[in-house]
Amino acid sequence: MVKPNKTKAKVRAGGVAFGASVSPHEAGLVELAGLLGFDYVVIDWEHYLFDARMVEECIRAAELRGLTPIVRMQNNPERIQHLLNAGAQGVLIARVNDANDVRAILAAAKFHPEGKRTVFYNGRGGDFGLAVAPGESRQWTLDTNRETLIGCIIEEITGVNELANILAFPEIDMIHLGPWDLAHSMGWPPQDEVRDLGDKIVSEATKAGKAMSTTWGGSADKWSDALAKGYRMFTVSPRGYFKTGGAQFLRQVKEIAASKGMTA
Repeated sequence: MVKPNKTKAKVRAGGVAFGASVSPHEAGLVELAGLLGFDYVVIDWEHYLFDARMVEECIRAAELRGLTPIVRMQNNPERIQHLLNAGAQGVLIARVNDANDVRAILAAAKFHPEGKRTVFYNGRGGDFGLAVAPGESRQWTLDTNRETLIGCIIEEITGVNELANILAFPEIDMIHLGPWDLAHSMGWPPQDEVRDLGDKIVSEATKAGKAMSTTWGGSADKWSDALAKGYRMFTVSPRGYFKTGGAQFLRQVKEIAASKGMTA
């Protein structure tokens, strides 16, 4: 039996999902996110130094605490397949710029008829073969296709220009906006120009039936504005909240110490 992808089901039903982004070294934070009630975790294999075993430990920690494990990574067919075989329920692929990029992702992540992923269920992704009943290999591949979440990051102006072709693939479930890399690819234009392009991506993606995702570092009082624009998946960074909350804590306690004539 294939594990249900609760995050994919939630956003497809029109709900809102919340996730935490961690490095492959932070399996403990993965567990904490699950205990706090988050829906999914994004294991960042794109930016951090990593060991593949650490990524697997994060996937295992996510399963233990009821989170959907999603791996953020480059468009590398071999790694996509390896991570899904290890139990990841989704991939979030960086720098998706045209239809050929999407075809390569689907070829690696999906079994026939949606892709060309080779059949292997004797690892964690197939419960070491126990998830597949005798004679049910084909059904297992179809069920796995249904539950695997495919996310694409639009973060370069080339991808914006090819957006319609990217969104035309029904197998894409989620679009994630990378505003800083988008601005970088445009030569750092005025922020209003980047924001307008970002709003265009959100609008077109939601019209195409994709769940729109963002890395959320703002306050809760501004969250309703993002919701109104069409975002449905919100990923927070524990590091980001530590930087914000830590700075606020230090400022407040130092003010209290100073009021009592103490140096802090």
